[in-house]
Amino acid sequence: MIVRIENYLSSSEMRCLFSEDGEDVCEIIKSFIDDPKQNALLLSFERVSFKYNTREILLNTIGRYLLNLAREEAFKECPLICFLDEAHQFVGRSIGDDTNRISLDAFGLIAKEGRKFGLTAAIATQRPRDVPTDVLSQLGTLFVHRLTNDRDRETIERACGDLDRDAAAFIPSLAQGEAIIVGPDLPAPLPVIITHPEKAQQPESKGPDYQKHWG
Repeated sequence: MIVRIENYLSSSEMRCLFSEDGEDVCEIIKSFIDDPKQNALLLSFERVSFKYNTREILLNTIGRYLLNLAREEAFKECPLICFLDEAHQFVGRSIGDDTNRISLDAFGLIAKEGRKFGLTAAIATQRPRDVPTDVLSQLGTLFVHRLTNDRDRETIERACGDLDRDAAAFIPSLAQGEAIIVGPDLPAPLPVIITHPEKAQQPESKGPDYQKHWG
């Protein structure tokens, strides 16, 4: 068992968590918070391994660190908004077996209680059905893009009481860049068209060109 644990801790996949080499993520976050000239900080998990639940563990650790800072009133004077992409991969997850199961609940807790400490979570997901309903219900404003899955639409309808059936009926027919904004500060669901970002800022989300390579 000891050898297995040592191999696990020293593996290349877990090096980003336990290695003393490289930069300290907590120090990077703290420096960003302490510098009033900085407006945004991007943490990419592009090179973090999926093996051993490394991505989930790392993100949960960062979330816990932010929540602890919030509880210590670090964001009392200058609130912080934390954007989490692909949230269904992280929120509401747990690791371990039936005997020893650990809930990775940091960002769920941030969504539920972070606002009173000046820490707000903004989550993005293509699979709202995989995000716990109690987390979705804590989100004040929703930007709803095209959803074709019945369970996804039902999840959004349950999580947001401001979305009526008529507005929900438009969700499957929304085009690329179109969305419906729903929230308590709006008298009715608001349809919007979101401007495409500049070419240099667009994410690399296009699939392969099958016609080009197979034609």
